[in-house]
Amino acid sequence: MSAGTRTRILEATLATLKEKGLAGASTRAIAATGSFNPALIFYYFGSLNELLLAALAQSSGERLDRYRAAVEDAERIDELVAVLGRIYREDLASGHIRVVSELVAGSVSHPELGPRVIELMEPWIELAERAIERSLAGSPILELASPRRLAHVAVTFYLGANLVSQLAPESEDLAGLLDDAARFAPALDAALRG
Repeated sequence: MSAGTRTRILEATLATLKEKGLAGASTRAIAATGSFNPALIFYYFGSLNELLLAALAQSSGERLDRYRAAVEDAERIDELVAVLGRIYREDLASGHIRVVSELVAGSVSHPELGPRVIELMEPWIELAERAIERSLAGSPILELASPRRLAHVAVTFYLGANLVSQLAPESEDLAGLLDDAARFAPALDAALRG
């Protein structure tokens, strides 16, 4: 498999998803974006769905690599909230949120995508779980809910927030919520550390 051609197809897929969404991400549209023959999609990926999932995996993997160190360095809630705000803004600017939102929403009408999209969320849940364990160590919150469940809540909220940000792209609600959380986090951190 030619790595250059495969990369070109993935880049064209991500660009098409960002610009036209899942509904506009046909094999022809992707091929037109990348200036290649649509048959290459099937040669390299087998199907459009496999290509879409590979594009999501690539985008998600790049974002995960980019943020893993920052999240793992956050030892307090205020540090973690600051990282989350930065992640959100960078993901929004890069178009990653659009890609994720399109494939999450598209999984409703294309149920064969759902299990694989959930599978691609697992590394994010694991990252969130470790961050929660660190930032809430010794806190009574961990007696009420497991870090794993809290991680699921965090990732679910993030995905939902991503979807809402695509429905109302001009809204500052989510960014405002993250700003409010950043202001509130030091007090929460202090209270939890008693």
